Amino acid sequence: MFETFSLILIFIIMPVAVIGGYVAALTAAKREAEREHPTADEGIGSVRRLFIYILALVGIIFAAVGVAMMISGTIDAVVGDTLLLERRQALAIALSFTVVGAPAWILFMLLAQRSTQSHEVERRSQARRLYFNLARSVALGMLVWNGVEALRQLLRVTPVEGGPWGALVAWGAVWLIHQQLLRAEPAPTYMTTLIDRLAVYFGAVLGLLVTVSGAISLLAAPLSEVFDRTFGGSLLASSAWNRDLREAIPMLGVGIVVWATHWMLQLQRADRLTTLWRVYVFLLGALLGVSFAIVSAATVLYSTLEWFLGVPRLQTPAAHFAEVPGALSTFLVGVVVWGYHRAVLTEAGDAHERSGPERVYRYVLAAAGLLTASIGIASLIAIACDMLAGPPDFVQPPDWWRNGVLLGVTLLVVGVPVWARYWRDTQHALAAGLEERSAPSRRIYVFGVVGVAIFALLVSLTVVLYQVFQAVLGLELSRSLLRDMDWALGTSLASAAVAYYQFLVLREDQAALPEAAAAPVRRARQVVLVAPGNAATLVGDLERIEGVRVRAWRRADDDSTALSPERREALLQAVAAADADRLLAIVARGDFELVPYVEDVR
Repeated sequence: MFETFSLILIFIIMPVAVIGGYVAALTAAKREAEREHPTADEGIGSVRRLFIYILALVGIIFAAVGVAMMISGTIDAVVGDTLLLERRQALAIALSFTVVGAPAWILFMLLAQRSTQSHEVERRSQARRLYFNLARSVALGMLVWNGVEALRQLLRVTPVEGGPWGALVAWGAVWLIHQQLLRAEPAPTYMTTLIDRLAVYFGAVLGLLVTVSGAISLLAAPLSEVFDRTFGGSLLASSAWNRDLREAIPMLGVGIVVWATHWMLQLQRADRLTTLWRVYVFLLGALLGVSFAIVSAATVLYSTLEWFLGVPRLQTPAAHFAEVPGALSTFLVGVVVWGYHRAVLTEAGDAHERSGPERVYRYVLAAAGLLTASIGIASLIAIACDMLAGPPDFVQPPDWWRNGVLLGVTLLVVGVPVWARYWRDTQHALAAGLEERSAPSRRIYVFGVVGVAIFALLVSLTVVLYQVFQAVLGLELSRSLLRDMDWALGTSLASAAVAYYQFLVLREDQAALPEAAAAPVRRARQVVLVAPGNAATLVGDLERIEGVRVRAWRRADDDSTALSPERREALLQAVAAADADRLLAIVARGDFELVPYVEDVR
């Protein structure tokens, strides 16, 4: 159960989230650029720009693949026993990729560099910045994958092959080249800076996932050894766990290096309390840890209940509890990941703030707990229907119902506390004011739960009525009808209860919203912050002022220190008290100037 969930989370949800983040950043950057420079020079044009950078990206990928294959082929020829025909084929493929990719990349990069000389706007192009960061992110992913394989070869877990080493050299060069290009061109606008930050967060997420996978495997190896020795059911040699350790250590080491380089050194303090920082901490850190802990705990709980109270599918303890070491290691790692990110929030002073990402985090867990509990209720109702229907036509063991009941109880034991914990927090937050009740995440949760519950009710009720009408028209009414519609009846009753409760919550929210409609609503205000150095913390403080949206620009003519705590507080109070819709906050030499402005619509 927990392994399937982990694979879905790591290889489906996370990549989609990262790609979606890049696409969203590019879309937002395009809109922001149109607002900032409505009459600015369009440069070489969007279509031509995308044409150049897409083909440059394809060219560098082809070139890296070709160079990696040539290097790996050389290593295999020296240390391996590759046949001559295979060497010729590999060399031909490598040369083809290199001869096509390298000139193509050089050509299109020259065109791109030439466009920056003739059009200054090209240097702040989001497409250019996106190309640099995509190339760097792809290279980082390849370095992580092949770095793990190379270390496993050094630890003699796998035979020595040239593939990982060639890829390390080729993709390391790609990463280094684009890293130097980025350093040579500091991000000139807020949106290009955002794209750079997204790439750094991608590295942090990648490092975290690899670290978590390595830590789970590292803990599972000795736990499996202890388990096998305790139950005496090991089918492998006693030294097998040593091999598992040597497989896990490279993954853990590479993951820690990548995660620490991106998160600990670049983001934890420098970007703290920004929206992206909170998204990472809540939705990619704490949520990951909680999910792993809950799913693994449910797996261990069900296995234990099934062995002592149910009908075990496997007759030996070693076979029945074979998943327990992996589930236990996943639980421990999940708790550590969750605890670390909660400690980061506490250290940053964000433990009691109700930010957008935190709301999403809490409503996602509340929805997961509610869904789990609802499935548990439906399964118990279905089992009850089967028991009332009497013995079936075919032979079943006398305790056929035990495992079904235990599964339903397990889902309730896991789902109800999770839902109650996070739903109670969201309900308590309503006392803080209308902002929680009208938050988009709450409205999406309430409407989404009501909609899904009603949809499930309609479908299941249709199945129930179909079974009833078929039995009535065929004059075949009997207790066996309960068995035919067991799951449909359980789903309809559970979904009806959920829909009724959430509908009451929806009516309560809707009734409370008009009361606050007459209250004065502060208008949205745009603050342009011009400050030296990294002003991420100041941006976060300004964004916490109600209705304030901040766009930050870095000064190129001033390297003075940041504002003192007293002047920072004065700036925040001045922005909060200002009546203008648009403000320009200029920070220089330890002081600030606040200037209202209007946009020229010509």
